[in-house]
Amino acid sequence: MRAQDTTKADSNLGASDFILKKSSLYLKGLLLTLDSHADSRLVKTFFRLFIAIQIYRNRSNGLILSELGAFICSPWQAKAGTKRLSNLLRSKKWDASIIDEFLFSKTEKRIKKLKEEGRRPLFLWDDSRLEHPESWRLEGLCSVLSARGKRLTKIKRGFYKVFKERICVPGYKWTAVLLSTVGEAPSVCKMNWWTTRGKFKSHGSNTMYSLLKECQGKFGRLITHVLDRGYAKAEVIDWMKTFEQDFVLRWKKRHNLVHPSGEIKKTYLIARSAKPMGTRLVKDKERKKMKRISVSYIKVSHPEFPDNQLFMVVVRDKMNYSSPMYLLTSLPISSIKGAWEICHIYFHRWNIEQAFRFAKSELAMQSPRLWFFENRLKFLAVVTLVYDFLISLIRNWKAWVWCFLQTWCPRTGSRLREVSTPAYRLRIAISFCLTFYWVRQNSG
Repeated sequence: MRAQDTTKADSNLGASDFILKKSSLYLKGLLLTLDSHADSRLVKTFFRLFIAIQIYRNRSNGLILSELGAFICSPWQAKAGTKRLSNLLRSKKWDASIIDEFLFSKTEKRIKKLKEEGRRPLFLWDDSRLEHPESWRLEGLCSVLSARGKRLTKIKRGFYKVFKERICVPGYKWTAVLLSTVGEAPSVCKMNWWTTRGKFKSHGSNTMYSLLKECQGKFGRLITHVLDRGYAKAEVIDWMKTFEQDFVLRWKKRHNLVHPSGEIKKTYLIARSAKPMGTRLVKDKERKKMKRISVSYIKVSHPEFPDNQLFMVVVRDKMNYSSPMYLLTSLPISSIKGAWEICHIYFHRWNIEQAFRFAKSELAMQSPRLWFFENRLKFLAVVTLVYDFLISLIRNWKAWVWCFLQTWCPRTGSRLREVSTPAYRLRIAISFCLTFYWVRQNSG
């Protein structure tokens, strides 16, 4: 008697063939480039690593080489699989820049396609960090603010002691840029991990400066950069002006701006003269609820660049559950329709927050245990490819994804049925599907 019924799974093995075929097509250009730099055996290991990461789901151990080695070969040849992975990551014949160039070439193609469709390409910017609280000898570690510590010490019912100090742990800085447009799933343009200590010491502004310079040469003013409050400083506005780039930047309320009358004031004081011009009911993705907001806009400029005309869009919650948002933009606004467009462009930035969460929880980006910084960069770049591949399936094969989920990861409940980008369910379904395929290939 069978422990489980595999009849339906046997009839749906075509899905695994589809995933493997799409994986091969996705990596085709990169594998050819890698083959010209490294040995063909390393290229095969690279592809098997790409598939193994899709199969193995474990938040704490998902990217440990000894665990993945069993999927590269087979459980009884796990040592050999681990050795192959080590040889791949230690090889001096390739580095993470090859993957960066591959992702940027895909970004160029998508921007060209969006231009032909008459849509606005968006570069979504944000920073995060990879935390290794129990490590202190890994190469390149620096001090990072612990998001996990901040979350765990948040005031809850029955928890009375207020923890006021910043919690810092060993880790790595992380800067990411996603390409997207309103109404579509994003794709990865660039992910960069850096440190503030040791021989690999760097600064996050290096990533922005180099990418803006490249955008000016290749795309002109096609791109609109969308940034959060962490980038609200004169230096960023200066770079955008220098490289002739458009942007939407969430500004801080206590930073100074120049009022249309010529007076320098705090942002929240200038916003008082911008009365609401229209209201709408929108969905708050962060809090997962509907709320009514109002928008207004006003002409402003920055005190350090008085000749650079900017606009500020003020977004207010009608029920006053959250404080107003002040969106500073270089895009010209002539009507309330333009103000709403800026508002929705900024709301779309939430996709990069979801990308960070997915990479840490589902792809286990905080679990690698590699001694050397350059090897770690290679490993994380491969994981970035897996994330971009999963999102490309959602973006380009929506009908197939929903049929695939109903077979390999069916769920009940209206919330799960209504979600627009079921990335987590897709990862679970692919893991089940490829695991079943892998077991059959390695059985008997």
